[in-house]
Amino acid sequence: MSRKQAAKARPGKAETERKRDERAARRALARERRNRPAADGEGGLAGQLRALGLRLREVPGDGNCLFRALGDQLEGHSRGHLKHRQETVDYMIKQREDFEPFVEDDVPFERHVANLAQPGTFAGNDAIVAFARNNQVNVVIHQVNAPLWQIRGTDKSNAQELHIAYRYGEHYDSVRKIDDNSEAPARLQTEMLCKNESNKKEKIQLRKEEESSEGTQNEIEDAVQKVRNATGCLDADLIVQILETEDYNIESAIFAVLQMNELKRLCAEEAEDGSANRQKLHPAPALRGENGSGSGIVGSLEPENNKPQANQMGSRPARKQQPPPKVSNKQKKEQQRLEKKRRQEDRHRQKVLASRSSTSDNDRNAVDSEMQVTLVKTFAALNI
Repeated sequence: MSRKQAAKARPGKAETERKRDERAARRALARERRNRPAADGEGGLAGQLRALGLRLREVPGDGNCLFRALGDQLEGHSRGHLKHRQETVDYMIKQREDFEPFVEDDVPFERHVANLAQPGTFAGNDAIVAFARNNQVNVVIHQVNAPLWQIRGTDKSNAQELHIAYRYGEHYDSVRKIDDNSEAPARLQTEMLCKNESNKKEKIQLRKEEESSEGTQNEIEDAVQKVRNATGCLDADLIVQILETEDYNIESAIFAVLQMNELKRLCAEEAEDGSANRQKLHPAPALRGENGSGSGIVGSLEPENNKPQANQMGSRPARKQQPPPKVSNKQKKEQQRLEKKRRQEDRHRQKVLASRSSTSDNDRNAVDSEMQVTLVKTFAALNI
């Protein structure tokens, strides 16, 4: 083999460093296991996690354990711990006013972050907070016989959670699903439980009974009140009729009442315009003038408003008042367009409500199949 071929066969610098890091990590982990206290029993952290369908993925105790554990949660492996360390230090420097007051042992801030930037330096709570904020994630810390600690890096409701375990007062490990041996992000999500499961079942049953009793008088009155508050309509009988027509869909009923109020307003404006024109001895106005004024929505509702005025003025014989005025094709098309638009809005509203209900049910009871999130049930948690 020539020298050139031998050079090509040798692995690159990055691959060599990666393998060297992995060998050092394995040696550090083996050394640490020998020096650790006795393994957790059924009552320890391992048993505590096992009851939740979780397990520890151990990382070496080489001073980089925090960033290794966080990297394993975020990326599926711990090889990027040096990058995460440096990014965390850079964030702390940029947000110095947030972190400087919490530096311990009267160490100057510059020295603290300079030490933290060195590989193998133990990192504490301030580094976890900086990591969480910089990566817009929430970090959940498991400890034996203690509530979960949640360090929130963002207020987003769907933020990713990174689950790590704190053991022996100095070491962090990654927490994974019990059968997860992959090099993929862990994707765990906490789910708060009622302390009394029987109370929870009773609440669920009561909720089902309440949902199945739609149409009772109390619910009708509540729906009528909601429609009244939203529209200002005081006619309870009319609201009940509209609710029955809309299958007790409150939003659809509100839309229908508002549309009816708009029709009444347009009719009143048309009536006022007609009265003013007749006072000027002009012919009775049509539903739509030559300049396009008026509205095609009112349809045949206007003649009934104008009929008494026509009789009082005597401007039209009785035989002209009986048949409703003809509606032009343009007005019919306008009516059809508005009706089609209303039906589309109703269908869209139904889809939105259905999707919200489905999303809420999935958040409470199911795992998101696309994200492959595992719900971690817990009774108590402390937020930072």
